[in-house]
Amino acid sequence: MNTKKLVMGLLAVSVLAGCSNPEKRAQANRGFEYQDATLRTTPLLIPAGLEAPHFNNEYVIPAAAPTGDDVVGKAVDVRPPTQVLPLIRGTEVLDSGSGLWFYQQRIDQPLAQELNQALADFFSEQNTQHSQTEQGWQSNGQAIGSPKQQFNWTLTPNSVRRAVSVQVTMNNGSDALAQNIQRAEAAMLNAFSLSYQRALTQQQNLLDRSPIKLTHDSAQGRLLVAQGYDRSWKRLITLLPKLGFELTNRQQALGYVDVEYDGLSKRKWRDLGVAKLDIPEQKYRIQLGDLGEQTSLTLSDKNKTPVSAELLSQVATTFADAFQRTELLR
Repeated sequence: MNTKKLVMGLLAVSVLAGCSNPEKRAQANRGFEYQDATLRTTPLLIPAGLEAPHFNNEYVIPAAAPTGDDVVGKAVDVRPPTQVLPLIRGTEVLDSGSGLWFYQQRIDQPLAQELNQALADFFSEQNTQHSQTEQGWQSNGQAIGSPKQQFNWTLTPNSVRRAVSVQVTMNNGSDALAQNIQRAEAAMLNAFSLSYQRALTQQQNLLDRSPIKLTHDSAQGRLLVAQGYDRSWKRLITLLPKLGFELTNRQQALGYVDVEYDGLSKRKWRDLGVAKLDIPEQKYRIQLGDLGEQTSLTLSDKNKTPVSAELLSQVATTFADAFQRTELLR
């Protein structure tokens, strides 16, 4: 029984290995014997005493003249073109060529500078030979496993779009098929996008887990979070259950969270290490307001009536402590 399982396992591995061969994937999955086929014709036999019929040669298809670059049989690459993928939020595929539009997302750093740094990090990460040019960069194809290939990276800012285009062209592909050039350019751009996306995700994770300042704007009857809407929303949704609030409804697009406060025991408040929240155990609505680099929080009761200044002050003290405590995010 064990021997049978071993044989079946080896057969499965062999099949998978065959399927993963790039050369096999590029070829049709049937034989190519048809290339050796020839049309066999024999003269029409005319019985004695009868005349041969007249043939109309008007529709005879002439033989194709050889061009020297015919692609037939095994030489036909059946793989579809590799697509340039907009893997990063705020990107769009160019209408022509292998390129992407990157749109401005942050205001603390010029986008072109950020992309140049991302490309430099990508080349270093992949041990890719590279050099900077007036238009962008030059690199080899180490990132996609073909160091002999050479690529130009062109960065073009567009102030109207508030974007920068990054286009990749293969500069030593004059002898290569057009589809192979396109596939290599797209693969290179996608490899960069994946690397850049990982870096952006790491940066975002660090930001999401860093302390956030929250203050009480008593004059306006609101709380102010010193971060943009998305980060404030994530932090609030993460902390509310830990502070004794049950989430009953949330609408990020509309900017509100419906909760029911059940409270916590003295021991749990002590373990949290934040100011105890002593407010009525009832339903509340927290409304978020997008103020650009800040976010406002207002609190109302189940009747959508703003809570008292005293109650809001208590919430502000507890939330201010909690928004600073990064260990509560675990």
